[in-house]
Amino acid sequence: MKRILFIITTLCLLAGSFTSMAQPPKKQKVMVARHVDEARKTKNPNIKSEAPAADAEMAKPSLTRGSCTVTFTNSTGYYVKVYVDGNYKGTVAPYDNGNVTVYSGYTTVYCITTGGTYDWSAQGDCSGTYVFDIR
Repeated sequence: MKRILFIITTLCLLAGSFTSMAQPPKKQKVMVARHVDEARKTKNPNIKSEAPAADAEMAKPSLTRGSCTVTFTNSTGYYVKVYVDGNYKGTVAPYDNGNVTVYSGYTTVYCITTGGTYDWSAQGDCSGTYVFDIR
């Protein structure tokens, strides 16, 4: 009887330790598309810099500031360019995912189709991991 009680207690302790090691759920934000008007296509206030045209050395991140990973889930049939705080970070292919690691405390995320027809935007303070579902 003591042996059975010991086995049950051990199993309960192991099960509890596995559940405490589970990662917290990712914060998910759904980004809803809106149509971009023609005037906005020419000079977009949400974009500070495009992708570099020539080879450029990447800035090395500061180790004193925290970082945040933003995961983009593109549920559309469009290629989507991604900007964080107005700076180009990459393009997500149709029905694909992409990750961007930024410093904690970003202010805006802006996505626009490569043809400029639809765009998405969000604001926040990223710490940890955020998932943006582009629909």
